[in-house]
Amino acid sequence: MAKTKTEKSKSVTVTRSHRRANIAVIVVVCIAALLLITVGVLSGVHVDPLDGFDRPVRYEFYDRGSTARAPSDNAMQSKIDSAVNSMDFSVMSAVLQWKWDYSYNFRRYENDKKIEESASTVKSLAPSSSQYMIEYVYNDAKFDENGNLIKSTAKSVEVDGETVYFDRVKVLIGDTSGEVGLITIYPYLYRRLDNQSDLDGLDPALYFVTGIRVRANTTEAYAALGDLAESLKV
Repeated sequence: MAKTKTEKSKSVTVTRSHRRANIAVIVVVCIAALLLITVGVLSGVHVDPLDGFDRPVRYEFYDRGSTARAPSDNAMQSKIDSAVNSMDFSVMSAVLQWKWDYSYNFRRYENDKKIEESASTVKSLAPSSSQYMIEYVYNDAKFDENGNLIKSTAKSVEVDGETVYFDRVKVLIGDTSGEVGLITIYPYLYRRLDNQSDLDGLDPALYFVTGIRVRANTTEAYAALGDLAESLKV
């Protein structure tokens, strides 16, 4: 017996409902797959906060609250190198903490003006009672007879669209307690700090340095530097 119009209509409606349900399931599965892929990719992408700075000729280590650099040998240099290279973090962990900017940024006032430190301030810069400081020491940059920096002899890093030249870097490291926090970096030119020349290019009174902030997970590095500091007291 042929189906009535009502039966045909019900059959068509059920078929359409099944199709819609199948499409909805496919969409949900695709979205879930994309999310899993995204999580996997972001978890595998790591950010090294000091990637913009080459390995130096040597490191100088300053204990918490200390203005004096600690004595160093090859073994200590290796431990410091391991510590400063353990501050990377996955993009996924940062995203989960709502931390989005992983670039180098100048320290600024609320009005967006750069915070400039004098040569004397940079020279005397030391870690607080809750920080360690590592100084990167490179070969000294050179200047011409007019006091102008010979840029090819210095290191450089891009920050907020500007090129910063340096041959020393002071890195202040506090404990971010397992999270993606911030560290402060001060790249500078050693000869500019206390040179007695009256040339504008070398006059310390005309030299200013702005600190750089960058995301980092310092938990492992902070613990390693703490162990290093304790080993020096033995």
